[in-house]
Amino acid sequence: MLYLNHVGFFSSPETGPVPPNATVIFEVEVFSVSMGPRTMAAFGKMDLNKDRSLSKAEVKEYLKLEYEKGGKPRDDPFYEKIMDDIFYKNDGDRDGVISAKEYNIYHHDEL
Repeated sequence: MLYLNHVGFFSSPETGPVPPNATVIFEVEVFSVSMGPRTMAAFGKMDLNKDRSLSKAEVKEYLKLEYEKGGKPRDDPFYEKIMDDIFYKNDGDRDGVISAKEYNIYHHDEL
């Protein structure tokens, strides 16, 4: 186990501090991998009327289904707050819908 000590160096009770010019290698275990919400498949599921754009009603319906599927249904103000944020960040031309181009799965900061 490595720890960050008070002077910014990683240390271990067994080996002491790691020198500042050393290389520290971390092993990370992956618990699960999923497609996530930013896939074109997810866009297709949300686009209920298949017009290649997402309305607030379509996004809200998708959010409700996902939260219910996870066993955590919420009230309407919760969904409205999330949708306001989604549309603020993604509806670039402010026309009230998110087009496939605006959805752009390669231009987001989820990670």
